[in-house]
Amino acid sequence: MYPSAKARELAVLLRISRELDVCGDLTATVDNPSELIAWTDVLADATVLAWRASDSGCRFVHVAADHRRAPVRGHVSAVLSCEQHPEFWEALHLADLEAGGTRALSARDLAEAWKAMPITSPDSQTTETRTQKPAETPAAT
Repeated sequence: MYPSAKARELAVLLRISRELDVCGDLTATVDNPSELIAWTDVLADATVLAWRASDSGCRFVHVAADHRRAPVRGHVSAVLSCEQHPEFWEALHLADLEAGGTRALSARDLAEAWKAMPITSPDSQTTETRTQKPAETPAAT
């Protein structure tokens, strides 16, 4: 889904602004689970929720909290679409969550799921988890 022309124009204006102060709600769309986990560290007393859209069944995980200091004063949310990250959704044990359903999670749940996800090296067909140490390479002689 691509943003509208007006949304792109607003994004450019926000990026070139010297300072930003938001009074109201703010939602950030993140691209990967690690970014979502970073939001749990930044937002105090964050609520973590997994949910599926009622109509499409699309899967989402979001982190949200009230924030009362600059640069944002309001409700802050970060949302990850798990349609592009089915392994993360599975690692959260959400396979049985039906369309229209929600499930409360914790920051620890996100971290544990991220740790359990496989890492595949682009140079090889090997897969490791984040808890395994990478294979040692022979020293150059």
